[in-house]
Amino acid sequence: MFERIGELWLERTRPARPGPAPGLLLVHGMWGGSWYWRNLLRRFAEAGWDAWAVNLRGHHGSAPGVEVGALRVRDYVADVAGCVAELGDVVLIGHGMGGLIAQKVAEAAPLRAAAFLMSAPPRGILALRWRVLSRLGRYAGALLAGRAFLPTRADADALLFNLLAPELRRDAYARLVPESGRAAREIALGLVGVDARRLRCPTLVVGAARDAIAPPAVQRRIAAKYGSEYRELSAHAHMAMVEDGWEALADELARWLGKVVV
Repeated sequence: MFERIGELWLERTRPARPGPAPGLLLVHGMWGGSWYWRNLLRRFAEAGWDAWAVNLRGHHGSAPGVEVGALRVRDYVADVAGCVAELGDVVLIGHGMGGLIAQKVAEAAPLRAAAFLMSAPPRGILALRWRVLSRLGRYAGALLAGRAFLPTRADADALLFNLLAPELRRDAYARLVPESGRAAREIALGLVGVDARRLRCPTLVVGAARDAIAPPAVQRRIAAKYGSEYRELSAHAHMAMVEDGWEALADELARWLGKVVV
């Protein structure tokens, strides 16, 4: 089911039976949306969690008409912070760009806990590797001018969907929506800083051994910055939540949630 908070659409799964007190709020990454969290939303509901997956402004019907290309990371942070304020006691789970957004929200708002999955890094942690840089040139104009852009199918397959079966790649690519060139530039140049001293909740960082865009070396540095628990998925890439064996990610999150949420 879908619900609205302000101009944002959130996908929600209600638990079949009462479970832990805090809710879960899931935040997608670049070009994404709530659609790719559905496996985890279903698993969380079965375990008794009340879970929401937000669509950031300009994504899948949220804040229609917004000029996506000019959006900044801080605009997305404001979206998530507003959802946290409305929902109250939540655990925040962010993926990719959503992981960096979750870090910024955790810096400013009291959270029960926060998890950063295959996350974009904050200022001071270099993320770009040759495999990404070699494909970035074609988007330089959009990043510099603050225009909305989509990756080509070939680039999406190489960087995002490298472990998806061909038929799943087609479906996933069809669901991508244009992303902000300005926000992408801020992330690529490491312009988004986070004060680690202000993150006071338990945190988890999850890396994926075969992730081409947010590699494990980057995830380990993020974990070290915050003193986070770190887990690595040996058989997965960037889109672990929709890859075969996505249950491995669900199991890691469930184990950690059971430990930190009382």
